Amino acid sequence: MSKAHQSEAAFTASLKDRLRAAPTTPQTMHMTPPPSGASKSLEDLLRDDAADAPALAAAPVPDSGAAESRPTALVDESNVVRKIALQDIVDSPYQPRKRYDETRIQLLGETLKARGQDEAIVVRRLPSGKYELVSGHRRTRAARLIGWSEIDARVRALSDRQAELATLTSNESNEELSTYERAKAYQEALDRGFASDQKGIATLFGCSQGRVSQCLSLLQFPMPIIDLLEKYPGLLKTRHARVVKEVIAKHPQALDTITAGVEVLIDKPEMDVDELRAVLVKPFEKKRVRTKPPEPRMITDKNGVSAFKVQIREREIVIKVEEGVDVDLASRRAMGALREFAGTLELQKKKII
Repeated sequence: MSKAHQSEAAFTASLKDRLRAAPTTPQTMHMTPPPSGASKSLEDLLRDDAADAPALAAAPVPDSGAAESRPTALVDESNVVRKIALQDIVDSPYQPRKRYDETRIQLLGETLKARGQDEAIVVRRLPSGKYELVSGHRRTRAARLIGWSEIDARVRALSDRQAELATLTSNESNEELSTYERAKAYQEALDRGFASDQKGIATLFGCSQGRVSQCLSLLQFPMPIIDLLEKYPGLLKTRHARVVKEVIAKHPQALDTITAGVEVLIDKPEMDVDELRAVLVKPFEKKRVRTKPPEPRMITDKNGVSAFKVQIREREIVIKVEEGVDVDLASRRAMGALREFAGTLELQKKKII
C-alpha cells in the first residue's frame, strides 16, 4: 500500500517508528522567549523605533580610503526632522559665504527666540560622527548666539560632490548674499564641472543668465579690487561695479588711486552712483590754476597825487575815481580818451543773424 493510501492510524505508527530511529544526540534549539510586561500598541512601537534611530545614525562608519568620502547614513533621513547638538555641527567647506553680518545674526537670533525654528537646517553625516552643514549656516550661528544647545535638522545622505552642489545652490534664494559671493559660487560651479557655460549655471541655480553674467563680471577686476572684495564681499553692488570699471578703463595706470576711492564705500555703503563717480574721478580732474589778480595801477595828477586807480579784470577796465576829483569831468575826459583810442582800431564787424 502506498503512503497516499495509508490509513491515519498506520501513518501515525510509521511516524513514531521514524522518531525512535532518529539519533539521540541532543540538539541545541534557540527559541524566542515569550513577551513579558505590558503589551504595546503599534503607535508605541513606532515611537520606540524613532527614539532608537538617532543612536543608530550616530554610529560612525569607518573610512574606506576612497578619494571621495561616502555618506555614512545608509538611509536618507531628509524627510525626518530631528534634534542635533549644535556642538556636533561644523561649517561646510563649500560655503561661498565667508563673512556674516553680526547685527543680522543677532536679529535672526531674536526671531528664533520669539518664534522658534520655522525651517530645519540640512546637514550630512561625516565619518567622524560630526554633521556638516549643507544649508542653514546663518540659523546655526544665530542658535548658538542665543544659547541653544540643539537645533532641528534634516540629515541627507550626500557624497562630497553632491554636498558641494547642494551647498552652492542652497544660498541662491538668499537676498542677503552679496553679488561677489554669488559670483564665487557660480565660478566654483563652472570650475567643478557642474555646468559648462553661463546658461547652464542659470539653469542650475534657478536664476537669469543676465544675473549670472553681471555677477561673474566682478571676478574680472584687478587684484587690488578683488582683495578688497575678499575682505568686504558686499562692498560693490552691480551699479557701483559699472562705475568702477569705467574709471579703471580711463585710468588703468592709477589703480591704487581708484582702489582708495572705492574704499569710501566701506563707511558709506549706501552711496549712490553719481557720488561714487565724483569721488573716483576727482583725483584726475585738471586743477585750475588761480592767477593772482593784477594790482590796481595808480594814475597821479601833476603834483604826483593819486587821482585814479585803474584795475584790469580779464576783459574789463575798472576805473576808480579818488576823492576830490570831479566825477562828471573825469568821466567825460575818460570817454573822450577812449573814443580817440577806438579811432585807431580796426575791428571786424560782427554778422547779425
